[in-house]
Amino acid sequence: MAEPSESESAEPKCLVHGSTLVWHSAEVFVDNPGVGWANTERVLSSWKALPHGWQFQLQVFPNGRRPDNQGFVSAGIRVRPPAMMRGKDWTFPELQQMRWLTNDDVRLAKLEALPGVLSKSRHCLLTPWLVSHARILQQKWVTGGKFRLVGEVALLPNSFSFPDLPPDLFSKEPEFVTFLLADGSKLHLDKRLVVERSTHFANMLSSETWVEGRTNVIDLRSNEQADGTSMQAVLCHFMSQPFRAARDFEVALSVRKLADQFCLDDLVQEVEAELVPRVCKDNVLQFLSKVIGSGGVLEARCLEMVKAHASELLEKNRSMLDEIVDDNPALTKFLLRTLLNAARAAGV
Repeated sequence: MAEPSESESAEPKCLVHGSTLVWHSAEVFVDNPGVGWANTERVLSSWKALPHGWQFQLQVFPNGRRPDNQGFVSAGIRVRPPAMMRGKDWTFPELQQMRWLTNDDVRLAKLEALPGVLSKSRHCLLTPWLVSHARILQQKWVTGGKFRLVGEVALLPNSFSFPDLPPDLFSKEPEFVTFLLADGSKLHLDKRLVVERSTHFANMLSSETWVEGRTNVIDLRSNEQADGTSMQAVLCHFMSQPFRAARDFEVALSVRKLADQFCLDDLVQEVEAELVPRVCKDNVLQFLSKVIGSGGVLEARCLEMVKAHASELLEKNRSMLDEIVDDNPALTKFLLRTLLNAARAAGV
């Protein structure tokens, strides 16, 4: 009865205590809330990634969460911690605000002062009387039999901390992991940190069935992204150092790809948050070619810009088109579809 889909946006328009908030969003399409829904019946979105392994999810009650909410849509946002923190006590003070939108970005509600900090014992914030069925009908917000609801959370930027290291971590005998890189260089890092910060590498290094587990050597020489500069950024991330893109977008995109390969969702989010404000007409196709199909905030920003300026961008990047067609069929298909939709809208 519902089709959940998610998107993210970085929207630095609100200051709290001197810090610019970053918005993350998810959306759900629900069958007409006024028809056929039982009270307390619930629709969930997929879990949406936040920096450093945190996640959030929308829960929507099309005919109310409780008996006294019938005739209204109730909606809430749930948060869960990184896998290594589950089962432990946690708090999530980074969440500062939340808001709900529908068609044409009409705002249904905004909560600027949250009633408390989310924690293990209180991991959900609910808006019980979000919007009435009568108003949805009056405003004609059901389109094609579906009601669109967008939930957004505002977080303090770069305020995420890694989960605490185990208290006995440094009582273990030290060993070093050697990374053999594509440019012929080597990097070394304390194995205790590598195993604690990365499930991907921990699986390799913790079992003698893997050659890496027997030798403490990880051979990345065949991975063209894994040069000294990009891998150093990954290892600095293991030591809780924030990623900074500076102006080297090629390095940033390489780090993002490595983070994706190594299942470091939090680093993917950090890199994308750095790059989103820097997307422009000069680099949007370059960025999009690296992230199309990823579903992240960087892809969303690139798609938005390409849809708004498709003809101009194709004309400006005429010399790159053969390369795009040869190297990136997914991007080629998207560009052609965007141009076709624009032509239809113009009645061509």
